[in-house]
This record gives sequence, C-alpha cells and structure tokens, in this order.
Amino acid sequence: MKELRADARRNREQILRAAHLAFLDQGPEAPLDQIAERAGVGNATLYRHFPTRGELIRCVVLDHMTQVAALAADALSAHPTAGQALTAFATQVVERRVVAMLPILGGYAEDEPGFAVAREKLLQALNALVAAAREQGALRADVGAADLVMFLAVLTRPLPTISAALNDDVRARMLATLLDGLRPHGAGPLPGEAISAGRITTDLAAARRS
Repeated sequence: MKELRADARRNREQILRAAHLAFLDQGPEAPLDQIAERAGVGNATLYRHFPTRGELIRCVVLDHMTQVAALAADALSAHPTAGQALTAFATQVVERRVVAMLPILGGYAEDEPGFAVAREKLLQALNALVAAAREQGALRADVGAADLVMFLAVLTRPLPTISAALNDDVRARMLATLLDGLRPHGAGPLPGEAISAGRITTDLAAARRS
C-alpha cells in the first residue's frame, strides 16, 4: 500500500477502529454506513479505503494480529520478569479488546496474502512470551500461545444487556481470575490438549463455509 497523507491515514485508522467496535457488537454483517458514521467519515471515504466489506474485515484482522504481536513483544522487553510481562500483555489486550476479533473474523482473512505472515509473527511473539513465562515459573506448562489468545478472546467479548461500566468491572474481575488460573502453583490439569493455531484456523474456515 502506498504511503498515505496524514489526513488519509487518520481516516483509515478511524475506520478500522470503528469497524472493530461495530464487528465486536454486531458481528461481520454490521452496516457499513454505521461504521462510516461511527468513524466520523462519509461513505465515500470508507469505500475509497475499503472497496468491499471483505477487504475491511481482512484489514481489521491483520491490524489486530499486528497489534497483538507488538503488545506481546513490547511487554516481554519492557518488564523485568516474564510474569509481569504476561500480566501487562493480558491487561493491555483486554483494555483494547483486540484479540476478540480473531475468532469472530479470522476465517474471513485466511486467504489474504498477508495472513500467513502476520500469523507467523504473532505466534513467534506469543510463543516467546509463553516460553519465558513457563521458564520462570509464571505460567502453567499445559497452556500454549493459542490457548492464551482464545482465553482472552472469550474474556473480551461484551456481555449483552448490561452497561459498559458493569462490563468493565466484570472484565477486570475475570482477568484477575484468569491470571491466577494461569499460574502453575496448586493448579489442576486442564482437560484435553493445548489448542493449536492450526486447529483454530481450520475451525474458523469450516464455520464460515457452513
């Protein structure tokens, strides 16, 4: 993609953020005119950046994968222990609600040329964080990178019919409970095997086709 002017870049970022919130609330069929209104731009501006719904969805997914990878890498480099890095990463992901998009929309992006590269970078960053946390005794051995993403994705989905303030309070308590459960001390075994990224991708693609 060619370099955008500052105003065009700002419009694109606003559209991606608005689309994220709309898809989170209403799913992938959220009206595009509502997304444009939420972003503070006209429909023509939205279509100039994203000519089709599919392209908008794919860009949201790739943008979020990039964000999550950066959050994981930054947390690991910025904190003295991997346990602190894991807590910081999970907290920022929940605050931004970025991983919630991946199980909702990931199946729409798997054929995107940049998807495999973005997923590989995401897994590398997450695996480094997970490996460091395990090595330092801050993460139980039976939780993998894809497990972590799915746990946080479920946690960041909005709860229906309750206020935003109550959603935030519930989410904070759920995150604290999750982080306690991720620590190895006194933990019972989890059922089944660790979830793999490949299984998630296959499952999302099958759900989209059905």
